[in-house]
Amino acid sequence: MRIAIKHITIPLLLAMLASSQAFGQATDLLAGGAANWQAFDEDRWSFVNGELHGSTAKFDGDKTDPEASTFIVSKETFSGDYIVSIELTFDQGRYLGVYLDFGQESQSGIWMASGHALDADAPDNEVERSYIKTVENGFWIVRATGELIVQKGKRIKLGFSRRGDAYSLWNDGKLIAVYRKQGGYPAGPLQLRLTNSAVRIHDLQVKTGKGR
Repeated sequence: MRIAIKHITIPLLLAMLASSQAFGQATDLLAGGAANWQAFDEDRWSFVNGELHGSTAKFDGDKTDPEASTFIVSKETFSGDYIVSIELTFDQGRYLGVYLDFGQESQSGIWMASGHALDADAPDNEVERSYIKTVENGFWIVRATGELIVQKGKRIKLGFSRRGDAYSLWNDGKLIAVYRKQGGYPAGPLQLRLTNSAVRIHDLQVKTGKGR
């Protein structure tokens, strides 16, 4: 499997792996149900037996179509170093965007996504991709991508982390993309975005390290 990591060195990778145990305090964002979330669209999101279920109204709409996308925003803001870990199952589509350190007013920050599903007629040499993008005043730039393995109806694990200047994306425990920004971005509330997808989130936790 090819890994598109242009902004990481071996010493940085070793430091990131060695420091994983430093994330001690965990916050379960599913434990309090809807009370932990703002901008909670009850038509699109619901808590069922301790899980968070989300679905867009359409599964084949344009990305700018409001019915093809839905957001949910946490009431908590996490700063410093942290890891967002999600266990989920896609029942339709495969697009989940996660906003880290993102400012609503500035429309700037870090955005990571599980990506769009490949077209049915995609060539055999194309692979599913995840993305790390920066958003500057509403202008989006792809900074890093990595091969992502998602199977419809199968439970998977995704991880999104900040460690110092490094923002990283993980798939089933494997590091697949990293982007470094000097100084990072100011802290903002964790946000989730679905596009043309239906998902069941079984577990959603944030582990924090220094600087929270």
